[in-house]
Amino acid sequence: MVRKISIPSVHMAGSDAHFAAHFELGPHGLALFLTPDSEWPVLDINATTEQLDMLVRELHAALAARAFVS
Repeated sequence: MVRKISIPSVHMAGSDAHFAAHFELGPHGLALFLTPDSEWPVLDINATTEQLDMLVRELHAALAARAFVS
């Protein structure tokens, strides 16, 4: 089963365009698609469930730490 997770806005370096992108999470790992109808991802992270769990924990910790810096 593939799960889609919307992203508010994505800006690619070198471009003024903003995209209504989404992640797709599936058995392969995590992929970033720039538009709802994109055929191919611009970023494809091949990872196990355990590796993705660690990635999410580290992102969460980084966001929490950022809150205390402001």
